[in-house]
Amino acid sequence: MQSAIEIVTFKLRQGITEQDLVAASEQSQAFVANLPGFQYRSLSYEIERNLWNDVIYWDSMEEAKQASKQFAANEQCQALIALIDRDSVDIQHQHIKMCDLAKKYR
Repeated sequence: MQSAIEIVTFKLRQGITEQDLVAASEQSQAFVANLPGFQYRSLSYEIERNLWNDVIYWDSMEEAKQASKQFAANEQCQALIALIDRDSVDIQHQHIKMCDLAKKYR
């Protein structure tokens, strides 16, 4: 089985703070962490373009795509979805071709 990554790039709606986003992301993580195939998730910010990146690693492409559908429909995730400028959202699903951890994490 080939692992997959989901990359969700977005901007926040006007007036939403970083603290609002992190709190809503943590709330949604309670749901995401229990989905089949979940491996790892991170949230990052690109200051130059004012873009956020929610990156989630999955055991398979099928699980990544299924999780994306479930996320959009889940009540725990609605607080996060409400903070995002929907016109700015870009969702990509990609196959992992190479992955390695630093020795200290093995």
